[in-house]
Amino acid sequence: MKFNEDVLWNQLQDVRQFTLQVCVAMNPEQVDVVPQGFNNSIRWNVGHIILDQDTWFHYLIADEAEIPTAYEKFFGFGTSPATWTEEPPTWEELMERLKMQPEVLKRKFSGRLEEPLQRESELGMNTIGEIIPRTLYHEWYHLGYIQSIQRYISACTQ
Repeated sequence: MKFNEDVLWNQLQDVRQFTLQVCVAMNPEQVDVVPQGFNNSIRWNVGHIILDQDTWFHYLIADEAEIPTAYEKFFGFGTSPATWTEEPPTWEELMERLKMQPEVLKRKFSGRLEEPLQRESELGMNTIGEIIPRTLYHEWYHLGYIQSIQRYISACTQ
């Protein structure tokens, strides 16, 4: 399958810019609130976006991750702020990683989108290029949760 790399990398950057716009405008005092009816906080969702994208790109090609291994215990699937026993990464660190990640991935994987994955993936993906749409869908999904939590908190504090 031939990929239009410019389109895919631009989509990755566009989705991330929107996520950043939402997060940068946020009140930092609200990022750790877990409202009733939700399992996680805004900080958790942002960290999970970063971890998920890094994992999909690096784990499936048997490459070293770009983010600290500690992110898994804070933001991995099935984790929750309710079980954290250490301080999670700061909001500032998460914002910086969120900002830089698309460029880091593009620099590392540009020209390699047709490269086969080294590990089996769910959803029948076979190449690096097939990972990008999946990570975009996942980011939008969690951005929806971030915005829902933000709206809930705002409604409760008015």
